Amino acid sequence: MGVKFSPGLTILLILVVGLPLPSPEGQVLAESPWLTYRRDLKRTGRSDTTGPATDRVRWIFSTGRPDKQGGIETDPVIGPDGTVYIGANNGILYALDPETGGVRWAFPTGFDTYAIYSTPLVDRNGIVYFGAKDGNVYALRAPRRGIIGEVVWSLNLGTTIQTSPAFTPDGTLVIGADDWAYYGITPPRGGKGPEVKWRFQTQGTLISSPVVDSDGTVFVASMDGKVYALDPPKEAGRPVKIRWSFSSGERDAKGGFENAPAIDAEATLYIGGNDGILYALDTKTGKVKWTFDGVARSGYRTYAIFSSVAIGPDRTIYFGGKNGILYAVRERRGFLRSGPEVVWRYKLGPGIQSSPLLAADGTVYLGDEQGNFHAVRRPQSGEWASALWKFATKGTLISSPTLATDGTLYVGSMDGNLYAFKARGGTPASRPRPFSGTWYGAYESPIAAGNIRAVLVQDGSRVWSTWFLAGMGRGEVQGTVQGNRLVVSGPIHTARCQGTVSGEGRLEGGEIRGEVRVERCEGVVVTGRFTLRNH
Repeated sequence: MGVKFSPGLTILLILVVGLPLPSPEGQVLAESPWLTYRRDLKRTGRSDTTGPATDRVRWIFSTGRPDKQGGIETDPVIGPDGTVYIGANNGILYALDPETGGVRWAFPTGFDTYAIYSTPLVDRNGIVYFGAKDGNVYALRAPRRGIIGEVVWSLNLGTTIQTSPAFTPDGTLVIGADDWAYYGITPPRGGKGPEVKWRFQTQGTLISSPVVDSDGTVFVASMDGKVYALDPPKEAGRPVKIRWSFSSGERDAKGGFENAPAIDAEATLYIGGNDGILYALDTKTGKVKWTFDGVARSGYRTYAIFSSVAIGPDRTIYFGGKNGILYAVRERRGFLRSGPEVVWRYKLGPGIQSSPLLAADGTVYLGDEQGNFHAVRRPQSGEWASALWKFATKGTLISSPTLATDGTLYVGSMDGNLYAFKARGGTPASRPRPFSGTWYGAYESPIAAGNIRAVLVQDGSRVWSTWFLAGMGRGEVQGTVQGNRLVVSGPIHTARCQGTVSGEGRLEGGEIRGEVRVERCEGVVVTGRFTLRNH
């Protein structure tokens, strides 16, 4: 017989020892329209909101650089207060104001190229979780003051991370790492720090993100060509039980899995393989219910489906392939057998790496490899649909779109921009201040030298900055604007410097050049020079 606690005692235990409260998905995660990769822990990719019917841009946020140094491959997510979170290849996680696209706070990780592939997850307390190329799983929250995100906890897995996190009902965080293993991590509790509760080893690279069913079953996929249904242990140190595994028969380019599984309301799991086949599996047994080989039959049988599916309320499945076609596929049930049928299709042109978003009115939003973003509706007649609207970015679209309750649609591009679309209404974005933005440059002093990344936020004459310098770590500094001069002063707390900083920089031609003096940095006074550019 299980032990039951009164509501008051349960709350007390949570506050005192950090006991997790087993709860359904909606209680573990935040109340938000889009709180994690593919919206929810079943990765349905479906919104309850209607999106924009035109390509009207509400605002554009820029990281300042494209592709490997600043492009966006993760999906935006939305916190309980509407804050938009996005991770970029420059290694910075941004928390943005949904009205203006301005930075509310930011957090630089330890890597600065191809650095964040992990889409964040927001829990019911507003804590933001993600993995990074520096090997850390981070749990962050908004700072009480300043603009650098506060680290609630972090755990280094000793390897880089590409996947997005999920939660099991007992509060265990699940994430895959580049040692080909999925980890179950227990957040801090009872005075202990975060710990690895369990580890499950696959035999291939992990790009696919975990899916958690309502009963706590964890579904994961690997480039080893297998999908696994896992029963995680209730106690640390116990082995993970494999309920079942399914194999495509090939691995890596010819049969590995790069997209995330998705689960519908009738216990069917959908996942596309690099072999060009969409698989519909029974979540209880792992047996194949049906397959759809439209991408493979069009001649694409290697690295063929990167797109995760979106699941309609009528169980229509939407996904894109390397052949550049968006498919709407539905199961056709017969007396003796069932199988898929194509409801409609849409030709984007080039290949597809992003995943579709299905809005409440049936509009599907999806990007292509040439940087074009498409809004598509089911055709009134015939099999082939046409676009409601298109929008051209200047970079490949790997990031998948997100939809807020007010109808604002967000999508990131490898051009380094996050675009916010809204057909009407909303506050126009204000013109950025001269010192605001993400700045890149170099710093040199007698004890440290290297590349520096900094996020500056100017509000009137005040400026807040968070920065990361190789060899020194991350820090924060405040300053005031006097014409084209930025004067900084205040405390500094890094691994090597515990003192005060003072100095100034001048802004000329999109470049800030300056000098700072740090008191009590490794026991001495250190003077250094810096140069920053925001493009």
